[in-house]
Amino acid sequence: MANDSAKKRVIINRELMQRYRRIILGVNALYVLFRMWYLWPSFSNWHMGGFALTSTIYAACYFMLSKAAAPKYAPLAEGGALISGGEDLGQAGVLEYTWDMLYTTLFVQLATGFLHDGFWLLFTIPPCIGVYFLWTKVIYPWISKPDSNAPLSAEEEKRRAKAEAKAGRVKYSKAR
Repeated sequence: MANDSAKKRVIINRELMQRYRRIILGVNALYVLFRMWYLWPSFSNWHMGGFALTSTIYAACYFMLSKAAAPKYAPLAEGGALISGGEDLGQAGVLEYTWDMLYTTLFVQLATGFLHDGFWLLFTIPPCIGVYFLWTKVIYPWISKPDSNAPLSAEEEKRRAKAEAKAGRVKYSKAR
C-alpha cells in the first residue's frame, strides 16, 4: 500500500498530541484547583507570574510539536494526496529538547503546586544547559581556532617541510 508508513505516522502523531494536550490541561486544572482554591491565602502575584510562565512554555512547546507533527498534503488541484505524515516526534535534536522542556515544566508545575515553591529553581537548569552547549559547540571553538593564514617564520617553515618529507618516506623493516 502506497504511503502506508506516512498514514501510520499521521495516526501516531495525532494520538500523541491529543494525549499530551489532555495531560497539559489536566496538570493546569490540578494546579488551578489546588493552588488557587485550596491554598488561596498563600497565592501571590509571584504564583500568578509562575502560572503565566508555565502556560507560555506549554504553548510554545505544544506549538513546536504540533508543527512538527503536522502532515503535509499535495495541493487539491493535484489530488490532495498525503506527501508526508509529519516528523517522528521521538527523534533527536530540537524536538528532543522540546520534550525535555515540556517534562520539566510539567514537573515544576506539579511540584510547586503540591510540594514547595522552591521547585521553581529547576527552571534555571535548561538555560544553563543551553549556555553550556553554546559555549562548547559554538563560542569556544570559534575563539580558540588558530589563525591558519598567519605567515610562518623561516625556521617554522623549514621544520614543517622536514616533517612532511619524513612522513612521506617509505619505511622498511626487517622480516623475521
